[in-house]
Amino acid sequence: MHKTMKRIAAGLVAITGALSAAAASAPMSVFAEDEQILIQSDFEAGIGLPWRTLENAPARQDFDISDGTYNITIQNNDGPESRWDLQFRCRNIIIHKGHTYKVHWKVNSSNEGELYTKIGNYGGTVEVWHNNCGNDDFNQTWECVKIAKGDNTFDAEFTAEYDLELADWAFHYGGKGQYQPVDCFPNGTVLKFDDLSLIDTTGGVFIDGDVNEWGVVRPESNVRLNQIGYYPQLEKRASYVTDADMPLAFEIRDRSGNVKYTGKTKVFGSDPNSGTGKDTVVNSVTRYKDSGANVHIIDFSDFRTEGEYTIFVKDTVGVSGTQVMGYKNVNDTRLKGDKLLWTNPVNMKSYTMNESSPFRIDRQIYDDQLLRDSMNYFYQNRSGVPIESEYITSGDKSRLAHNKYGHNPDTAYVQSKWVRSYDSDFSDGEKDKKIDVTGGWYAANDHGKYVVEGGFSVWTLQNAYEFSKRRGNTRKWTDGTIAVPENKDNAPDILDEARVELEWMFKMINEDGFVYHSVQDHTLADFPLTFRSIYCIDPPMEDNYPYRIVRPPTYAATFNMIACAAQASRLWKGIDDDFAKECLQNAQNSWKAIMAKQSDWNVTSGYYYDDPYFAPSESGGNNNFGDTYVVDDAYWAACELYATTGDSAYYGFLKNYKNYNDPSGQDKAFSLTSCLSSGENNGSFGSFNWGNTAGLGTLSLYLSDKTSSADRKTIVNSIQNIADRYIFQMSKEGMGIPYTSATVGGYIGIGDGDVYTGYEYGSNSFVINNAMVLAYAYDTDNGKYIYRNGAAEALDYLFGRNGLGFSYVSGYGDKAMKSPHHKYWANSINPELPKAPSGVLAGGPCSVIYNDNYLRGLGYKRGTLANQKCYADSAEAWSVNEVSVCLNASLVWMSSFMNDQFGGPKPVPYPTNIKVDYSEKYHQVRFTWDKVENADRYGIAVYLAGKWRVQKQDITGTTYTSPKNLTPGVTYKVAIAARVNGRWDTANAIKYAGTVTIK
Repeated sequence: MHKTMKRIAAGLVAITGALSAAAASAPMSVFAEDEQILIQSDFEAGIGLPWRTLENAPARQDFDISDGTYNITIQNNDGPESRWDLQFRCRNIIIHKGHTYKVHWKVNSSNEGELYTKIGNYGGTVEVWHNNCGNDDFNQTWECVKIAKGDNTFDAEFTAEYDLELADWAFHYGGKGQYQPVDCFPNGTVLKFDDLSLIDTTGGVFIDGDVNEWGVVRPESNVRLNQIGYYPQLEKRASYVTDADMPLAFEIRDRSGNVKYTGKTKVFGSDPNSGTGKDTVVNSVTRYKDSGANVHIIDFSDFRTEGEYTIFVKDTVGVSGTQVMGYKNVNDTRLKGDKLLWTNPVNMKSYTMNESSPFRIDRQIYDDQLLRDSMNYFYQNRSGVPIESEYITSGDKSRLAHNKYGHNPDTAYVQSKWVRSYDSDFSDGEKDKKIDVTGGWYAANDHGKYVVEGGFSVWTLQNAYEFSKRRGNTRKWTDGTIAVPENKDNAPDILDEARVELEWMFKMINEDGFVYHSVQDHTLADFPLTFRSIYCIDPPMEDNYPYRIVRPPTYAATFNMIACAAQASRLWKGIDDDFAKECLQNAQNSWKAIMAKQSDWNVTSGYYYDDPYFAPSESGGNNNFGDTYVVDDAYWAACELYATTGDSAYYGFLKNYKNYNDPSGQDKAFSLTSCLSSGENNGSFGSFNWGNTAGLGTLSLYLSDKTSSADRKTIVNSIQNIADRYIFQMSKEGMGIPYTSATVGGYIGIGDGDVYTGYEYGSNSFVINNAMVLAYAYDTDNGKYIYRNGAAEALDYLFGRNGLGFSYVSGYGDKAMKSPHHKYWANSINPELPKAPSGVLAGGPCSVIYNDNYLRGLGYKRGTLANQKCYADSAEAWSVNEVSVCLNASLVWMSSFMNDQFGGPKPVPYPTNIKVDYSEKYHQVRFTWDKVENADRYGIAVYLAGKWRVQKQDITGTTYTSPKNLTPGVTYKVAIAARVNGRWDTANAIKYAGTVTIK
């Protein structure tokens, strides 16, 4: 092995030990003959990537990486596509035409059997090698390789007949089917792969570009803070990780290195959620010290000077004695002068760990651009329409724009029952009824469209408008701040965007007034997106296109539509009265229909096999958004109908609400809870999400003018009481997070019947939704500063004050998420696809790990890492990096709230590049300047007799000519200002005033 490959291998070993940062540059050199081109050829380091398992449900397998082998257990070999249903493969291989390759592999099998192995393109249409054949017998050797019980070793050599820029080496070993007469192996078989080698004997230039760290994130500073910054008037805290157990001095330095503020840290102590400060054993699982023993709090609340800064901590102790899995000292720091240094063993870059990322203090932290970008998520995920660059607010607009993906028309077959998985040809599906479901928003991971996910998102966007309307802050929704095709109409743009999904929901209403649950492919679509996986709608199955299906109507979907439509009706009134009436009519019709079945859904728990109107949680591969308890959804819908109509019938229903499954007793009428106990949650520390919607109804009642004073008092007290719980939890967390572990089991990320306590799937959604509660608490009649500071501090976690020193919002922060789990924003997997735009919020750490094969392939094992360390910035790490309309709707809400409440006036731009021309004949001057964006008027003033005197302020162009016959030789001081959105910036105009002397 040559030096380059040795360094790569060493780096891969270090990934497990270092949990290091995202990909960094280290180009590979020209290689000589007999070069190993696989990045990972054995598994001694406990890492599997880039080798991965793949299964098509209901086929199933499990794996672990131990004792130097990749060990796969076949649990169910029977899936829809025969031997292809169980696979083990390595991707991102480059094959050169005319090059000769040596292949070597080993497998130990607990049973005799057979498998198919090949090297070819991703689509399976081109193979350059298969089944240990050489060039002489390539076309004859199509039968599977026979595998004996015990050890098996194979060698082969071939010369490639094609260039393949994206190839994989795959093993197929599923069940029998059309091209596979027998099961490849019996269920229960264990296959142990080792020494997988692909050598290019021809030689040549092979440039891999970046050293791939597989999305592993490791802090590049032990000062953890909000990497965007802080408002001057709010409290400002950061956290610092160290072994030091006494307070430390810290300095705040400006961009020139000048010290502007000094202080002392406060020792918080251990914080096991953000890092492991000492070796511990929990439930027989060892968690090694991978961080400092202590977290210190850096409080600089009384420093309010606006500017850009860094924090430097005077620490000579640092962090030592760390270990991740079997690798020691991987996170240790070393002292050099006054700096504590750490070197990433993969990219060999060094970082000063006692100095922070740069951050700002100013009044525009969560500014209009963040609002634009977070809102733009919805436009870019619209279904059935071209996505035009004109309305894209960030990133590579030309690549993000597209017109070939989008399901238009989107026609789908209605299914009357829930099926865990369908055959690949949809022969077991129902094709009696087909409906048009064009429009709406996509989910990220499978291009399905879900009423319950969309319902939560529509409510959140509409509530953001209703909340800002109550405060008189609606200008941003109509002044062009938001980029949508509808921004030329008179309606608030945020309502226009929500209407896209709402009108799609109306298409999902069936003839009985119930609402179909979702639209999706009958089988899990390609990842990342391919043209044929989404462009064609009713294609011939020989080309492997998926069919589009509509899942059965459900109680949950129906209540979601009712609630959102009723809410929309009051918001659209006076803007589009016809649409407002349509919304209310749909809501009331469906309410009448579903109330006729009240005895069926008003139960503690319902199951789809008894009543298909309950959505199951178990999915067999595709999302279901299951919900077995819907009384909370009924309460939400009644609240919205009452807030819109004031009809006492709705009040009579909602006032009796009480969640049968809530052990805390908090989840009841006119209240919020901090213990979610329905949907897919059981005791989660939060107040609402897509599966627990009662809190949404309570918040709408808080904004309503139809609530009695007694009920309003109950609501206000409940909001404040729950907010106090979040504030208290934040005080117990070293990173100031309003969230804590929950015990989860059964529905996602873990094995059947298994339970685990840790951060849940979508942990960031709990953080930001709980921040919304703190924002509401601040808005209550007795609002306190503690709530506003709590809301801001909760956002600090999302933007970098966490165990990884990482911003979970793309494009925002010194070190921010880049590779979301999204079908189209998947450049890291397929260079032909675009990178993610800015303003996208990731789901965040999920310590359950069990069912995310990508994290397991990194060597992550459940229980061995702190909760906040269970993350990878990879498009394939679905359990931690998935994005969704739910997440971004909450980001929009909080961005709007923070900017409205605490953001100061945005500085108005002033004219620049001012030029002066003279006329000696007429003794006059003409000024010209560059156009100021969004300016509708310009003004000019002259300093005369000790005062600024306005000469003209209705200039519509970018030029001004003075009167004739000014006095030659006289010098004037002149200022030019612009009016933007009705405001003049005279201060900067005067600051940058110029002088002219008449010729």
